[in-house]
Amino acid sequence: MKRNIETLTCFVIFLLSLIIAGCNNEVIVTSQDIDNISLEIVEHQENPRGINYTLRLHNKSKQVIKQNNVYLSFPIITGTGLKGNEFKIEARDNKLDIKPGEEVLLSVFAPEEMYEDNKNIDIESPIIEIKGYINEVIGVSQFHKTGDYRAMKDF
Repeated sequence: MKRNIETLTCFVIFLLSLIIAGCNNEVIVTSQDIDNISLEIVEHQENPRGINYTLRLHNKSKQVIKQNNVYLSFPIITGTGLKGNEFKIEARDNKLDIKPGEEVLLSVFAPEEMYEDNKNIDIESPIIEIKGYINEVIGVSQFHKTGDYRAMKDF
């Protein structure tokens, strides 16, 4: 009888171990997943009040973009080249839970006051940036991509 209880206990522990191991569905996010998230400027139109941009965010990864923020900024011209600009415009029309294969069109409006009569702002080379999370909003699933719009075009 005691042997049957020990055998049954071992069997139950083994079964619970299998169930727990089988329930672990944690998905590993790779750099390839991040590389398969593309952001590009698909259109820009100047008008008397500023510049309207349309950006395309395309999730070509196999993961869900759980949450993200997209920004556009203009680099600052220095005596030795260009540097980043802390003043960024957040894109509108964004959404949560962007599924694999899904595309989202975003809007950005840069008012002329931001660059008008300022020779130190390079409006010809906007910088686009995305910060977000894959699958769930936790530190290990965070990603960040930024670059000149021409460099980001092929991502």
